[in-house]
Amino acid sequence: MLKPVLCGLAAVSLFAAVSAEARTSFILPFNFAPTEAYVTAEAATSENVFTPEMALKVDSFQIIDDKGVATAAKGAQFKEVTLFESVLPHDGTFRLTTGNVEMRSMQMVEVDGKWRPVRGPGGPGGKAPGGEGGQPQPQQPAIPADAKTVTVKSMSRADSYISLKKPSDSLPPLEGKGLEVTPVTHPSRLFSGDMFDFTVMFDGKPLPATDFKIERGGDQYREASYAYTGTTGADGKAQVTFDTPGVYVIELNRKWQDGDQADPRNWSYSLTLEVAP
Repeated sequence: MLKPVLCGLAAVSLFAAVSAEARTSFILPFNFAPTEAYVTAEAATSENVFTPEMALKVDSFQIIDDKGVATAAKGAQFKEVTLFESVLPHDGTFRLTTGNVEMRSMQMVEVDGKWRPVRGPGGPGGKAPGGEGGQPQPQQPAIPADAKTVTVKSMSRADSYISLKKPSDSLPPLEGKGLEVTPVTHPSRLFSGDMFDFTVMFDGKPLPATDFKIERGGDQYREASYAYTGTTGADGKAQVTFDTPGVYVIELNRKWQDGDQADPRNWSYSLTLEVAP
């Protein structure tokens, strides 16, 4: 018994998969330092930072205070963006989060020692899906039914911090599940020229040797764009100095091959920060 798999067309499917993974989910508060007891924010996925392209399909966002008490905020989904708003129960610092969201799943097959996406439906001898002009495409090659396959889930989390009036001395606790960033520097006390220290965590433990990327919003209106890449140390820690005010996003990814093979999940994370003048 055989089952279909992309081979000659694998590059096309891989490109689509990479393009999907290249999108960053983000939360962008309208105000990082509100003076009234409510918060409004947008959430979306995009290849260009803070330029919404697809609404983030999350039923309920969480606003978590420094004691770990969560307030739920229901989102309103549009085509390109999701908006949510919530009252803030008291002064202090809050973490806005999507929580861990399953974005998609994809079946993978091991071919010649490399993992490739499985394509369906259809099989050997069957009609392939119609192509341009309604013409059938060549039937995709097949693999033995006993080939090694796995269904990989793509998980995403987006966080941001705001402070109502006066920032709290302590930060809202993390969930300790999946990919997260623990700020060492208080996000609401971050100014131009300051160094931002943080630790990358996975399942509550520091994650060493992890690559990250930082981008800045609004660079399409600047003469020069900002892009920073770095890697966490053996203790999962990293630091970056922001010389220019603006809104930045730290982006992280972790592939399923680097984690528990019995729980194949790709992970992506973003943290939106405001650097004040």
